[in-house]
Amino acid sequence: MAPHIVSIGDLVLDVILPVTLPVLPGHHQTSPERHVEPGGAANFMIAARHMGLDVSAAGAIGEDAFGALILDGLRSEGVDTAFVVAMPGSSSTLVIALTDRASGEHTFVGNYGAGPPVAYPAGLDACIAGADAVFLQGYTLAEERITPLALRGLDRAAEAGTPVFLDAGPFLAHVPPEIVRRVVAGSALLLMTEDEVPLVSEGRTGEAAYAYLLASGPAKLVVKRGPAGCTIVTHDGALALPGYPARVVDTSGAGDCFDAAFVAGLLRGLPLADCGRLANAMGAAAVGRAGAGRNAPTCADVMAILQGAGDEVNYAC
Repeated sequence: MAPHIVSIGDLVLDVILPVTLPVLPGHHQTSPERHVEPGGAANFMIAARHMGLDVSAAGAIGEDAFGALILDGLRSEGVDTAFVVAMPGSSSTLVIALTDRASGEHTFVGNYGAGPPVAYPAGLDACIAGADAVFLQGYTLAEERITPLALRGLDRAAEAGTPVFLDAGPFLAHVPPEIVRRVVAGSALLLMTEDEVPLVSEGRTGEAAYAYLLASGPAKLVVKRGPAGCTIVTHDGALALPGYPARVVDTSGAGDCFDAAFVAGLLRGLPLADCGRLANAMGAAAVGRAGAGRNAPTCADVMAILQGAGDEVNYAC
């Protein structure tokens, strides 16, 4: 039976346009192609499905065309959407992702969905209690209408003993400190970039930040370092794992896909070093294609990168 994870919030529609960055006022460009994909936490969920996990989505969309596209994309990949609430009179979150094909870098222009507070979905408590883990993007906590739902879900996870995996994300800078402390304390695994470390450690950096975080609740920290790979920090010390060579097309969504592979390895009982190798390989595969969503790498793509590098990870696709 496949491990089951519940992802709360951050339901987004991405419109991905290749451009030449920077985009300047008065300088017009024509984008050679476009991709419309579920983004945000959907990148994580679809990549997790590609790694063989069962995934349930919880959160909110508007009753609009963007919301319908998000749902269609998730359902086409086998994600359970029974706990996604389509809110009358509200809008879905839309992100325009401008990606530079020369550098692979990107910039986002987002419009958060707006509407009344989201009703807590019937049956979600039981789903969380029966799941192997709950996943939360920090972006979720910056969307005011969904925050109460997310916090109740985290409380239910704590009551049921379901571990919470948190990806910090840059938007925690806009979340009240007391909420940041609450979600960090309730997390078993914390994933972040080096730039995001101060956002979850009350301004600390480096070793001081890691010591603070390990004392606050999480037993495992993962610092994502892009092409340099990742560092896993636990009470036993730090382990740096190098990245894999990649031809960079688009970096958007790569961190979400990294999360999915790391979590998949963790829920399958792999050693932390192998979880990191899986995640680094997933990240390398993800940057080699435009966007993520349904274009997220497959398990076979991940294993091909590992095999090409001569690394063996005992993960059954």
